[in-house]
Amino acid sequence: MGSSEAGPRAAILFTILAGAKRHRLEPWAYVREVLLRLSTCETDLEALLPDRWAASHPEFVLEHRLDESRRKAARQKEKRQRRRASS
Repeated sequence: MGSSEAGPRAAILFTILAGAKRHRLEPWAYVREVLLRLSTCETDLEALLPDRWAASHPEFVLEHRLDESRRKAARQKEKRQRRRASS
């Protein structure tokens, strides 16, 4: 990664990005906001958690990802029901 400190820094950034993805947020908007607020010595860190940030910034929630997740869950449920019915 370039230096001994770069690995842990990269791991932190990847963790932040993974949280954004898991909560279906626009990753760069979320990371930008987190980094900007941390650079100003923000003390309310709980507001920066992905689920709470999403609640206060609904314009950055990726609706198409929500729809994809719902369709996937419906397909899995359907599959389970077919397997149970055929047993």
